[in-house]
Amino acid sequence: MYIYHYFYTQPMNMVYIETAVMFVVWAVLMLILPKKPRRIFAITGLCLSLLLILSLTILKRNSNGSHDVSLIPFVSFTYAKTQPEFYRTMYMNILLFVPLGMSMPFALPKKLKLKPLITIGTGFLLSVIVEACQYIFILGRCETDDVIMNTIGVSVGVLSYLIVYLIRIRKEK
Repeated sequence: MYIYHYFYTQPMNMVYIETAVMFVVWAVLMLILPKKPRRIFAITGLCLSLLLILSLTILKRNSNGSHDVSLIPFVSFTYAKTQPEFYRTMYMNILLFVPLGMSMPFALPKKLKLKPLITIGTGFLLSVIVEACQYIFILGRCETDDVIMNTIGVSVGVLSYLIVYLIRIRKEK
């Protein structure tokens, strides 16, 4: 997929800057858009982020791997000491789930409580399902670190919701 290839081939400092810009632009949009367009925009973002996640992790993969599993948490950091490309892979796992965390809380019904926790829990479950599918259908390596990094990504995305929520509360006072 073009977006993934784009981010994966950029120098990491550019990826960090582009990520920060995406985060700020999304938060500003969620602040300035009226209620109904904001929700429509968030639902669209949620659908696109789910499509991107499923496309990159399951749908666009070939089943030519093996039933390889890594259940040791944070083992990627050990590998990254000798192979720095692991840092990029971990960051890409985080980045892949950030849009889900950014859009889902805004897409959920207003009366629903604990939107951040529901979003993080959903992202965690989605990541576990993706890793299970990769194992079952031999689509890639099933790794605990991927679940951890994906969940961190959702949590980072949820920060945009929390920031917007706090700004709105301050505006109302």
